[in-house]
Amino acid sequence: MLKYSLLALSLPFAPQFAKAQEAPDFGGIYAGALAGYDHVILSGFGTSVKKDGLVFGAIAGYDALVGSGLVGVEAEVSGSTAKQRENNLVVIGDSGEIKAGRDLYLGVRGGIIMAPSTLVYVKGGYVNGRATVSYTSGGSTSSAGSSVDGWRLGGGVEQAFGVFRARLEYRYSDYRQFQYSGYALGVDAKRHQVVAALVANF
Repeated sequence: MLKYSLLALSLPFAPQFAKAQEAPDFGGIYAGALAGYDHVILSGFGTSVKKDGLVFGAIAGYDALVGSGLVGVEAEVSGSTAKQRENNLVVIGDSGEIKAGRDLYLGVRGGIIMAPSTLVYVKGGYVNGRATVSYTSGGSTSSAGSSVDGWRLGGGVEQAFGVFRARLEYRYSDYRQFQYSGYALGVDAKRHQVVAALVANF
């Protein structure tokens, strides 16, 4: 009797379980989250500073199957813990800080399905990074946000598990000069990132 009761309770969940066991399908709409390593390089005035941090964010996109591969569009919003602080910039005792803010990405990707559940892909597109620049002198602090445009290239491997996909991805982003109150700081940024992501098909 217990056996039949358990069977009856499991019937409402059967469609979802069956869907998860279907052959992976890389096409369609997806969304998910990512996290990983962020390595930022700030360059200017004949020198460069390298800072590490954590990157985290959300992604969404659409893939269309083309033969044994796919092409798609993708959007991402992310943040980072990377920041750089310098003392005695203009006068003794002052300090300045650049802190990474949100990062927006919109681009395309293309890949080849190497096995029924494995995809190898490359990607590229437009990126807009925002940073907060602050300056402290004589006990007072002023700050302003600055957005810079750039481009991103990357690639990775994606493994499908039913409606879910797990990624391991490397990407390189290159930005223009940061500004403070409308003035170019003479400092530009580049970043290397290695991220892991988990997305789901809809």
